[in-house]
Amino acid sequence: MRSTFKILFYINKQKTKTDGKTAIFCRITIDGRSTVMTTGEECLPDEWNSRQGITSEKKINQRLAAFRELVEKTYAEMLTKGGVVSAELLKNRLQGVAAAPTTLLAMSEAELQSVKACVGRSKSEGTYRNHTYSDKMLREWIESKGQKDMSIDAVTEEMFEEFRFYLKKKQFTAKTVNRDLCWLSRLMYRAVSKRIIRYNPFEGATYEKVERKIRFLQKSDVAKLMALKVNDKEAEQARQMFLFSCFTGLAIADMERLKFSHIQTSADGRRYIRKERQKTKVEFVVPLHPIAEEILSRCREEQTVKEKGDDLVFPRSCSRSTMNNKLSTVGLACGIRQRLSFHMARHTFGTLSLSAGIPIESIAKMIGHASISSTQIYAQVTDKKISEDMDKLIKKLRQSDSCMAGLR
Repeated sequence: MRSTFKILFYINKQKTKTDGKTAIFCRITIDGRSTVMTTGEECLPDEWNSRQGITSEKKINQRLAAFRELVEKTYAEMLTKGGVVSAELLKNRLQGVAAAPTTLLAMSEAELQSVKACVGRSKSEGTYRNHTYSDKMLREWIESKGQKDMSIDAVTEEMFEEFRFYLKKKQFTAKTVNRDLCWLSRLMYRAVSKRIIRYNPFEGATYEKVERKIRFLQKSDVAKLMALKVNDKEAEQARQMFLFSCFTGLAIADMERLKFSHIQTSADGRRYIRKERQKTKVEFVVPLHPIAEEILSRCREEQTVKEKGDDLVFPRSCSRSTMNNKLSTVGLACGIRQRLSFHMARHTFGTLSLSAGIPIESIAKMIGHASISSTQIYAQVTDKKISEDMDKLIKKLRQSDSCMAGLR
């Protein structure tokens, strides 16, 4: 009896992300039994043609066609080889469950592709980018040993220290060393789950001790940035976004996706931002400071000609790396010794808010932290600052007392 095989692309209009887009899924049906898997593609609901299973975007349709071809080809291969194919077995083969890699670099590549498929849903672009760096370091380390790859069951406990030594020779920070070591250990845990090895040889390994420090600006430095006049368009946008973050606590990823529709007005007329964080998917609510309001007004005035549906507050004019370089130049122009970063602006908001007497629970809600423990570092910073200020005061008083004693 010939089996029935169908492929259907569809979207769920009820589940849209903050940018208005929704995921495109693939339903595979074999002999009346179905399974669903993601295609890794997204579109706006009104761009989807449910009858034809395509979008109005040509490039997305081309990738969907390639995805369909892959599913059909895999189905044909499994049917020819095994004689019987189920929807679940086909899905497992497509997702690489059935054929787990048995070498270290092959496992790293498979894990990297798994993370890439989750970007925009459960993983951020930055997370994937960090993992690509770890994968690169792992490959360089194995090449330095004169090998092209390494069998997973040949990995020993001592190799953790070997890899650590290799990374430290490159003078990486403790945080970067730990990131790459964690990636290696993650691959071992993945091999355990695939039953390639019995246990992770690095289970009891220790990592580099990282002293958690945050960098933030004082009020005087923020004032310098506010007073600076910039002619370069991209540098001016970097300055405005940095200041906007100083007074709202928004991360760079959230500012890049911030729309005027995210600005709401409460019953008492107070304006605030309500949005879901790109990184943690935790909703944050932050009242608008008058300076943030002023920046919003300028952005609205500058966007005189806009494309239909494009209501981004800070439309991207250059790449993230270019924006960071422009921001660094702005900091130097103000005479600020520290290298400016958008994360520094977020920390500045946290420390200034706590110094102003705002409860830590409110700051956590405004910043969008998933756990209040992440916010408590600002309390440590302000406590340290108070202690340092008190030490300076005591020193001045002692100097004053010694001067008075000299006069007597």
